Amino acid sequence: MKIEYEKLRNEIKRKHSFKYKPKFSESFKTNINENQITPLIIEVFKKLEWPIVFQNNKSVEAKCKGDFSKLVGKLTITKNNSGRIEVNSKSLEGIFFDFGKNSKRTGLFIALFKKLAIEYKESGKLNELETEFEKQNSWVDYEVPSKLPKPKKFGKPNLILTIIGGLIIAILFGMLIGFLTIEFTYFIGLYELGIGIGIGYLFGLVLRQTNYIEFRPIQFIIGGMMVILFFTNLYTQYYLVSIENNMITFNFIEFMRFRWEVGLKIKKLETGSVGLLLFWIFQIVFPFFLAEVKIAGITMNYMIEKIPKKVLEYTIYLFDIGMQVSEVRAELSQKGWNKESDQNEVFEALGAINGFRENNRE
Repeated sequence: MKIEYEKLRNEIKRKHSFKYKPKFSESFKTNINENQITPLIIEVFKKLEWPIVFQNNKSVEAKCKGDFSKLVGKLTITKNNSGRIEVNSKSLEGIFFDFGKNSKRTGLFIALFKKLAIEYKESGKLNELETEFEKQNSWVDYEVPSKLPKPKKFGKPNLILTIIGGLIIAILFGMLIGFLTIEFTYFIGLYELGIGIGIGYLFGLVLRQTNYIEFRPIQFIIGGMMVILFFTNLYTQYYLVSIENNMITFNFIEFMRFRWEVGLKIKKLETGSVGLLLFWIFQIVFPFFLAEVKIAGITMNYMIEKIPKKVLEYTIYLFDIGMQVSEVRAELSQKGWNKESDQNEVFEALGAINGFRENNRE
C-alpha cells in the first residue's frame, strides 16, 4: 500500500468489533452519477491493491491485504435501493477481537472513494472510467466467431484403471509411512498432511490420464484408498518389527491386539485404547478431506482445459445475452459441437469456472 494511503488510514478512528469472525459496517452517500459508482469502486480497490473476487450490478467484493500481502479480510461494497453505499468488512482470520481493523478498512475505503470522486470529477476521469467499464461489460467489441475449434478427442473414462492406479498409490504410501514410523519419529498431523496432499496430487494425475471425473465415485475410491493405506501402514510396521526382533510366531492379528492393549502414548500422556482409536480415525479422515480438496481442484482444472478458450468465451457470451440452455445447445451444434456429450462438457467447464470463483470469494 502506498504511503499516502497508509497516512489516510492512520487518520481514521478505530471502532472495535467482537465476534468469532469480526465484521464492521457503515454507509455513506455520494453525489456522482450512479453509472460511475461501480467503476469508481473498482478503481479504489486497484489503488489499494486489494484483489477483486466478485462483482455484479449491485455489489463488488475484494480481499484485503495485510502484512506480507496476506489476505486478512473481505470488503463488500453494495449499492442499496435508498441510494446509499454500504461498506462491510469481515475478518478472514478466526479471532474474536479485531482491534478495530475492520473499521479501519471501511473508513479507508470511504475516505479514498470520496477523495477520488472529487479529483476524478474535476479531471474528467470519472467519465473515462464509466466508458471503459461499460465497454468491458457489454460485449460491444466481441466478434461472434463464424466457426469454433473442433472438440478435442479424449479416451473413454476408464474406471478400472482409475481404481488400479488408486490402489497402487495407496499401497506405496502405506509402505512408506509404515517404514518412516518404525525407522524415524512419527509426527502427528505432519504425516497426515503429507499423505493428503501427496495422494491428492498423484491420484489427480491418474484421473487426468484415465479421463475419469465422476466426483461421487471418486470420493468412494479416495475413502477406499485411505483404508487400504491405513492397513498397509500397520502391516508394514508389523513386518519390520517382527523381522527386527525375530518374532516369527507373532502374527499380524496378535500385533494389532497388542497395539490395542497398549493404547496411544503421547510423550508422558497415556490416552489408552480410546486415544488410539481416535488417532486411527484421524489418520483416515484428515488425509481423506485434504486429498478430496486437492483432487477437486485438479479435476476442475482438467474440465476447463478440455474445452478450447474460444468455445468457453462464446458460450459465456450466449448465456450473457439471455439465451436458454436449449438455445445455447442449438448454437453450439451449428458450429460443430453437435454431440450432447461435448456440449455437456462445455457446461461442466463453466460450472468449474464458477466453482473456482465462488471458492475465491470465501
